[in-house]
Amino acid sequence: MNPTGTKLVFRSTRDWVSVTPPGKPLFRNLYIMDTDSGDYLNANPTRLTKGEWNDSHCQWSPNGDWIVFSSTRDKPQGAPPLDNDLDPGYYAVFLVSVADPSVVVRVIGSREFDIAGHVNHPFFSPNGRSIVFASDMAAVSVDPISMPLFVHSVRPYGDIFSVDIDPDDIRKNENIKKVTRITHSRYENSTPCWNVFSIQHMISLWNKYMDDLPKSDTRGGGCPHVEGWHMTGHLHINKRCC
Repeated sequence: MNPTGTKLVFRSTRDWVSVTPPGKPLFRNLYIMDTDSGDYLNANPTRLTKGEWNDSHCQWSPNGDWIVFSSTRDKPQGAPPLDNDLDPGYYAVFLVSVADPSVVVRVIGSREFDIAGHVNHPFFSPNGRSIVFASDMAAVSVDPISMPLFVHSVRPYGDIFSVDIDPDDIRKNENIKKVTRITHSRYENSTPCWNVFSIQHMISLWNKYMDDLPKSDTRGGGCPHVEGWHMTGHLHINKRCC
């Protein structure tokens, strides 16, 4: 959604359904729709990107000028249709100008790492000066013994990274080489987002709430096993005895 809440950006296969042969994968592009247009059948969305590729994971910039998204448009010719029979592979992060959709800049790619990488789930920082994303550019372990078993996981995306960008000139953000690695673990890290206030502040609010509960309330009374409330809304409980 744009900063004023009047427009919504989303991905869709709507322009490929009627032209794609049966059994062939549908391509996805980005569209913009007014939020006050009523029923979705009468919304008449505007197509933002066009091409035989998959554009996905889109988000509006805080200043309203750009949209960040991941796409397979960077996929080299001759690459297999699917990466490990899972998805097209070769996802990269791009910026597109809302005012001029012909201006598209690749921010972070995967081809230079010589992997069918997945640079996905981009998300702007609140000030618009950084983008956080998930990627397997740091490689994924091939040792099944040391890795957890993700039965229902599409793929292990790897770790969370961030990149600083120029919020004023879109073309200065092309092919940025310097990235910051945020996580380094054996687990699947993906779909990051940016929070706009201190996690420590929220933990303090939760602890105060727990301390203020009546002693007879089984949820609180200074329960020593409730450690904190993080942005996911999950409680960290060492022992379920409260």
